[in-house]
Amino acid sequence: MSEQRSAYEPYSEPFAEDGRETESAKSDVVRAWDLPTRLFKWSLVALIITAWVSSSFNDPNMTVHKATGYGVLVLVVYRILWGLFGSSTARFSGFVRSPAAAWTYLKALRRNSAERYLGHNPAGGLMVVGLLVACGVQVLLGMFSSDGVTASGPFAEQVGDTVSNWAASIHSAWFYLAILTLVGLHIVANFYYQFVKRENLIGAMITGRKRREAYVDYKEARGGSLAVAAVCLLIASGLVYGAVTLFGGSFFSSI
Repeated sequence: MSEQRSAYEPYSEPFAEDGRETESAKSDVVRAWDLPTRLFKWSLVALIITAWVSSSFNDPNMTVHKATGYGVLVLVVYRILWGLFGSSTARFSGFVRSPAAAWTYLKALRRNSAERYLGHNPAGGLMVVGLLVACGVQVLLGMFSSDGVTASGPFAEQVGDTVSNWAASIHSAWFYLAILTLVGLHIVANFYYQFVKRENLIGAMITGRKRREAYVDYKEARGGSLAVAAVCLLIASGLVYGAVTLFGGSFFSSI
């Protein structure tokens, strides 16, 4: 039994102190994902799509594209904070494992002998980290980018034309080579679990519930305060705004 599971086990028992079975234990589903985690996921999906589509808008200053980029960065910072203070299945300590553990899990999955996880499995955990890093890099590149005509990121003028043009080229390529690749793998993995393994991962990220089974990480997710989530979001927004203004950037600058 993992250390994380032991830490949460007392809060996951299906019986109340007086011995009566709790309402959760009577159900055939258990809580898997808290509301803030689910809102984060679908908000990030919406912002990535908006950023992609808006890059081809007839908008010389790319105002919509920049706004969605800032939104993505706020969500990335928020998810890092929520990975420290969120519910049991949202915390990095509950799902981040080594590449070796992920490879072992994938080999077991191929043999149809992989253990079931209420939260992210070892491979899925690395996917989450990879997507956060990829999105963070994408936005940071955009902040130093310039198209040399009208649109530029908040720090483009500070680094000069050569660096800003280089950043713009990498910014474009990174989206297709890193972000879309990871998103594609994520979608394929979800469809695999949905239709081959018969695990409704997509539905679980909508409802926050999974079927009650013998999961190896947690019996049921615990924690996930909305008040704490709101504080994390405010801190993330403040950090992004503060970082841009502190270093002399202009949020919607143009050449």
